[in-house]
Amino acid sequence: MPWRPFTRDQGWLLPPTLDELLADDHPARFVADFVDSLDRDVWAELGIALDGEEVGAPAYHPRALLSVWLYGFTAGVRSSRKLEAACRDQVPYLWLTGWQHPDHNTLWRFYQAHRQDMRVLLKQTIGTAVELGLIDLAVQAVDGTKVQGNAAGNRTYDPAGLRRLLERTEAAIAELEAQNEGGYDSPAPHLPESLRRATYRRAQVRAAMDRLASREGARRVNLTDGDAELMKGRHGILPGYNAQAVVSPLDPGRAGKTGLFITAADVTTAADDYDQLTPMLEQAEEMTGERAGVTLADGGYHSGPNLKTCAERGQTIVMSEGQREAMKSPYFKDRFEHDAATDSYTCPQGKRLPFRGLRWHEGTGWMRAYRASGAVCRVCPAFGTCTKDGRWGRTIWTGPYDKLLRGHREWMTTAGARAFRKRRKEIVEPVFGILKEQMGARRFLLRGLANVSAEFGLLATAFNLRSLWRVRATRTPRQSPHKPLPGPSPLRHSLHRRLPRMPLSELTTAA
Repeated sequence: MPWRPFTRDQGWLLPPTLDELLADDHPARFVADFVDSLDRDVWAELGIALDGEEVGAPAYHPRALLSVWLYGFTAGVRSSRKLEAACRDQVPYLWLTGWQHPDHNTLWRFYQAHRQDMRVLLKQTIGTAVELGLIDLAVQAVDGTKVQGNAAGNRTYDPAGLRRLLERTEAAIAELEAQNEGGYDSPAPHLPESLRRATYRRAQVRAAMDRLASREGARRVNLTDGDAELMKGRHGILPGYNAQAVVSPLDPGRAGKTGLFITAADVTTAADDYDQLTPMLEQAEEMTGERAGVTLADGGYHSGPNLKTCAERGQTIVMSEGQREAMKSPYFKDRFEHDAATDSYTCPQGKRLPFRGLRWHEGTGWMRAYRASGAVCRVCPAFGTCTKDGRWGRTIWTGPYDKLLRGHREWMTTAGARAFRKRRKEIVEPVFGILKEQMGARRFLLRGLANVSAEFGLLATAFNLRSLWRVRATRTPRQSPHKPLPGPSPLRHSLHRRLPRMPLSELTTAA
């Protein structure tokens, strides 16, 4: 077959406009429309005055800078230098900026100044979806994932390691100072580079020692990122953070297709999830203005206090247990019968376990101990399976949440609970997969808990914008480019589209 004519010197008879270079349904247009729809109250919460200053050199418009950052996060570009390069040679960014080229310093200063306030944007995306009836709040799932911090693992020290490092640093500084004091040469106007680095390292180590001493129960600290904690993930033990999210499915009847939406997002330095359930449920309810019918959680959140909180909130929760293998044993704790009259338990072999005393357990409260005689257990046919303690015998501990735990175990055996439990993975885990694989969130770029929380909040905002864009892309009918569509709805949170594209607010009229 013949080749198509090919030349890099082709000129334009009629040069295209900037708007013609970007497809009508491109996600960059949706991001721009979202930013353009923000009212002055939202910009005020971001700490930005849209009118600008009357004097001084012209500055880049905040709508352009915010659009670049939001679209960058949706496309997996979170570095100011990479965004600067994109604003020079990638059509979506050139369209967002109106063919302007902000440098990385301008982009970084804008992000640094306003990122802590950008959480309002996450609330805006959730408010938009709720007002349009896109979120199915009959069910929600909560989960956490470990995200590596911007810190080196070999820079994590315990108190003894910090003291040794400080001693070596002090010795190095003394040696460098002695070298610089010899001879008759006049002192240099600046510290030598090696001495400057050593002095900075000494200040860094001392600050880390103070930070470690001020944290109750802390055993180690990272010199690169003082807030990052060593956490076990799929790639080993690395300094990082525990990112939490609450996710609800989109309503297929209104969204036109299945999808997922983040209704709450946060970051913590705690490696486990126990203490994160209640704050995440409260945040999701605040963001959506409605309490979800059923909450799905994995065994990492399972605890008596969490069950009590959900019971007090009247919130149905489907939550697996971490000791599911132990529950299969014929001598699991729940198979022992309690006699209230004698305050004792009877084991499956018919042996009696009388009350033995109380013990305080941190985080649970007073625990009651019921123990059989060691002599009885040693001759029992279940010895070695029920217990291997031949001295004291089998012991059962009960606490203030024992009744709730037993009731929840019974609820989890029902057909309804089993059906809900199967849905957890398909609701929340794909979100973390998309964030990490498609949006580049396997590692935080910022340091410090406050900055990392802002970064993850913007990632959640970008994820929701992707979901909203797909909704409109699915529900927008095919139209002739010369036939205008109806005007935008007056909904406060509606995302207005330029003609001939349909406003997102009108996508629900047929639902």
